Amino acid sequence: MVGLFALLCHHVAWGEPGRLASTPPALAVRQANAKRILDWERSQLYVREHGYNRGPEVESYQRTTGNAAGSEWCGSFQATANARCKLPFPTAAGGARYWFLLTSPRTLFFQGVVGSVDAIEPGDRVGFWSPSARRIGHIGIVETKTRHGFTTIEGNVKSGVNAGVHRLSRGRGEIYAASNWSY
Repeated sequence: MVGLFALLCHHVAWGEPGRLASTPPALAVRQANAKRILDWERSQLYVREHGYNRGPEVESYQRTTGNAAGSEWCGSFQATANARCKLPFPTAAGGARYWFLLTSPRTLFFQGVVGSVDAIEPGDRVGFWSPSARRIGHIGIVETKTRHGFTTIEGNVKSGVNAGVHRLSRGRGEIYAASNWSY
């Protein structure tokens, strides 16, 4: 009974079933996990779409989150990185906005609401605002900090024969939200 109570309390506190409530692990553990995630994502920089939001690798990312083949896959790519490293990812991770819930202790920055863009570190997920959808519509991971922003790795970017996984430079002002899923 006590175990069930602890699990229920944990689910409410963290929003993640199956993990006991505790403080986040030490910084060294989070950094090591972030390195593993980034190493896997770097290994995917060759991936390109075959058609629109299609292709063997793209569809394997989509299967990780249960997204339909042909759907947007930036969140599914990030979830696959975590899954390959045996780390958690949010429910409905295929949708970029679900990585940055204000009620989550993992969200460390949300423009105009909580935190600072200065707190973002390599391994943190970053969200980008979609004016047409009026919500966070894209996600990437910070690879490095630069003088004016960040280098990121993102899936489902560019178009035509170049659509796929890419390393991009992003200005500080482009970042709308950030979260840490490296533990």
